[in-house]
Amino acid sequence: MKKLFNIGSSIVLDDFSSLRITGPYSLLNLGPNFATIKCHDYIVEAKGEDLIVDKLLEEMAVFSFSSIIKMEITINQDNGNRYDA
Repeated sequence: MKKLFNIGSSIVLDDFSSLRITGPYSLLNLGPNFATIKCHDYIVEAKGEDLIVDKLLEEMAVFSFSSIIKMEITINQDNGNRYDA
């Protein structure tokens, strides 16, 4: 399917319990209570209780927690090659 519009990435935190990513991203790591995502040059780490992956599409992801305990956004310092799916 051909994309009609090129959208940029956005990261939205809803009610301190849901993390929504729209646009190009890479899922780097996923565990029972954390998710690590790369968006452009940023690494987003979210840790919380009772992680549920609501949606995991090519350019959209939604992660829900009963509560988010920690969220960290850092600039990616590693310029090495990573596999982006």
